[in-house]
Amino acid sequence: MVNFKESANASPFRPFEGLWITTKSPGDLACAKTVNGKLLIPYSRDGSAKPIGHYYDCIAIEKTLYCRFEHFDSAFAGFLFLAIGPNETLKGGQWRNNQISETARQNISCWSESLPGMQPIVWIRVLNRETPVWAEKYFEQDWPNKL
Repeated sequence: MVNFKESANASPFRPFEGLWITTKSPGDLACAKTVNGKLLIPYSRDGSAKPIGHYYDCIAIEKTLYCRFEHFDSAFAGFLFLAIGPNETLKGGQWRNNQISETARQNISCWSESLPGMQPIVWIRVLNRETPVWAEKYFEQDWPNKL
């Protein structure tokens, strides 16, 4: 469990770090880690040997994470926001690029449940599991658009 008093002195990304199961695509795992001051979040199908995409350009404001995402092998890309929820969860939503206006893309303060086209998403923290090999490789290598 994240201690918000401790994390006030740490990276703003600390509450979002770790291994997460995503509910949007059951079986997807996201692994978040701060590297050189940036939050990197590759994701993969559980059991896969490589990431299928990543979340990038991450910004944390108070207890909410805002970022972009893309699949590596397709044109599937968009925007995500997640707020810290109860019981080791992150709750929010995502939009594909074609579902969000240029104005909204430039103004993250309007990203909320009320923005049309949002697909609800919940991430559930995975406890007592080591970082997958595919995630460690992602953090160590130079993936497209990673930094």
